Amino acid sequence: MKLIHLTDLHLVPPGAMLFGFDPAERLRKTIERINRDHADAELCVVTGDLTDEGDFASYEVLHDVLRDLRVPTRLLLGNHDSRESFVRAFPDEARDSDGFVQSVHESSAGRLIFLDTLVEGFGHGSLSDGRLEWLLARLAETPDVPAYLFAHHPLQPIGLPHFEPWSTENWRPIMQAIVGAGNVRHVFHGHVHVDVGGTWSGIPFSASRGVAHQIIPHFTRRDADFVEDAPAFDIALIDVDGVLVHRFEVCDRHVVEVSAEGPVPEGMQ
Repeated sequence: MKLIHLTDLHLVPPGAMLFGFDPAERLRKTIERINRDHADAELCVVTGDLTDEGDFASYEVLHDVLRDLRVPTRLLLGNHDSRESFVRAFPDEARDSDGFVQSVHESSAGRLIFLDTLVEGFGHGSLSDGRLEWLLARLAETPDVPAYLFAHHPLQPIGLPHFEPWSTENWRPIMQAIVGAGNVRHVFHGHVHVDVGGTWSGIPFSASRGVAHQIIPHFTRRDADFVEDAPAFDIALIDVDGVLVHRFEVCDRHVVEVSAEGPVPEGMQ
């Protein structure tokens, strides 16, 4: 399975700017690159902060820009989003019985589970109010099927002090429950505006620095430097043996040489 992971779009209303740039234009350029090089992907998942202030006008911008994307898309919510405005703009997006924007997608690689970690009015994430129980029930339904989790907030630490107050509350028992389920192969998240990946008790995770602004990682400071870098997205290649995550920047690069095709080594055919 080929999957695209986008995150942190931070769209603003038409005519507005964010840090001096237009987030919608950055998203359009990202979609152009995806359509050019990765239109064969099975799915594109956008892990939240779709807008910067959760206003309906910004969701209308998102609705308009996504019309050009040639890959089926699923949208998640982040701390900058508004559940009410989102549902108004995207009424057909799946929700659970409690109204959270959570759902399951049965893919060619296994079960993709989309989580709603939004706590309205706050920067941190949560799986309270039945959301963790919903997740564990979905994992228990198909214990022998590989599961892949998608959330806005990281479900585990990423080693940057700035994000310690803004991650998912009660993350340790959440991750312990996920490990205990036994069928989660990877966690994809956004929120942090940095490129990061690793494992927690054997569960791999990855995050992209995102489409809008980025943050310079710092391992001791609790404040953060926001920067305008090239938009980025991830391509995940998933099969029975593992998950490969490739990071792409939306920028033009000078090709210095094109190498010739070489012979395929024995055992690699």
